[in-house]
Amino acid sequence: MKDAILPTARTMTAIQDCATDGTPPRALRLLLLFTVFYIPNQAHFPDFHIAGVNITNVLMALIFILVLRNRDKAPTPAPLKKSFGFFFLVLFWGFVVGRAHGGTRLFADLQDLKNSVLYMLLFFLAYHAVRDRNTMRLLLLAILFTTFIDIYLGLRQAQDYGFDFNVSRRVAAPFSWDPADANRSSAYYTLYLTLMAVVALYGRNIARSLRWGLLLIVAFGIFVDFFTYSRQSYGILAVLALLLAFRRHIALGLVVVAALLAYKAWLPDPVVARIDSAVAVQTMPGVVARGTSTQQLAKASDQRFLIWSAAGKLIEGAPWGIGLNHFTRDIGRYAPAAAFQDANNYYVLCATEDGVLAPVAMLVLLWGLYRLGRSVRKLDDSPESQVYGLGLELCTLVIVLVNLYGSRFVDGNLMSNFWIFAGFTARYRSILLASRARTTGVGSTPARALPRRDGPARPAPMGVPSATRLSATTASPFPRG
Repeated sequence: MKDAILPTARTMTAIQDCATDGTPPRALRLLLLFTVFYIPNQAHFPDFHIAGVNITNVLMALIFILVLRNRDKAPTPAPLKKSFGFFFLVLFWGFVVGRAHGGTRLFADLQDLKNSVLYMLLFFLAYHAVRDRNTMRLLLLAILFTTFIDIYLGLRQAQDYGFDFNVSRRVAAPFSWDPADANRSSAYYTLYLTLMAVVALYGRNIARSLRWGLLLIVAFGIFVDFFTYSRQSYGILAVLALLLAFRRHIALGLVVVAALLAYKAWLPDPVVARIDSAVAVQTMPGVVARGTSTQQLAKASDQRFLIWSAAGKLIEGAPWGIGLNHFTRDIGRYAPAAAFQDANNYYVLCATEDGVLAPVAMLVLLWGLYRLGRSVRKLDDSPESQVYGLGLELCTLVIVLVNLYGSRFVDGNLMSNFWIFAGFTARYRSILLASRARTTGVGSTPARALPRRDGPARPAPMGVPSATRLSATTASPFPRG
């Protein structure tokens, strides 16, 4: 029998107290809002011309200073410290190994290490800076608004290109007009369109007209993503559409299945040609069909496997790593045709540069983020818990998938808003559980407990309303590391 948490009046009062008493300073909120919009779109803004100093660094420093000056005592310590620390440690190890191998690019390696770590620290800055639910909603709205603006920029690029496929005319917004950024752009759209779809489908506390508007923007964004001509994003979007649709309603899921099977009837012709050429390459390996797009696709696929094979030889020769930021310098030793190219797979890249423990550290961190989302989703049946929890779960899944065909995990422009979202989702969980603990009078211990949705109920403590009790069976603590 379902035993969902039904907040009582006292619970809601306590939560509202947290939503008003802990509001961060206005300057801090404005800086966070500007950061959400600026980092993905910084290519469109002027920047400083001072080595080692840019607007992003200044923003991060100001947010850090304001967080320290207005530091509050969080209900619980920030989660996943050990997981982040493990990943940072392997990155630093890669830097040390690179220095041991010598070379004259110390500043470039230091900058790569700084950029890899800096944007991920937004998780902790958001956790400590965002202290109330109103600010969380505001930042979520800012992330969705930024996504909408970037969809518009992508549409303008596709329109300027004539909505026609050409390997040198692929949508790369919001990062540039360089077709080399097209796959990066597709990963960005896939990640944040997923979050927008979750808000539209599960934000039951939002006006229905606004939810329909968000769904229209999602459809609009998928249309723009088609013109990145990224095959992997097509597949990831199809998987996510099926997951969301079947989770919402089986009838909706069947409609999505029918739409995917009949893709030729509604997709733009260039996109259909791109998908068909991908199928042709996969079903007839070694046979290159006529047509420029198919030949280009076969060449790109062969190039990836050539790079991965060469990376395997580098790992075999140095399982401890070749050094952070050394992949493009060394890959040409085993694959001259792919000299100075990226790995096109972050798991391969980090294993090659930082040692075989690096992908393990990355997966440990991703698993922790997924569990964090799952724990938030299971807090209760409120729309906010479902949006934050399921949004974090599915966005983490997107990150797992997009890194199979690209090096995106430490891409700050792409990942910054995800780290902010994950950070304030963790703070939401902390606030809600602390409020529930105070309301029930049980103390601070249950602040890390996860309530259960179904199964046998535990008798309520003396004097505690049954609607607020926590399930004993599933009250397994969420690991801080």
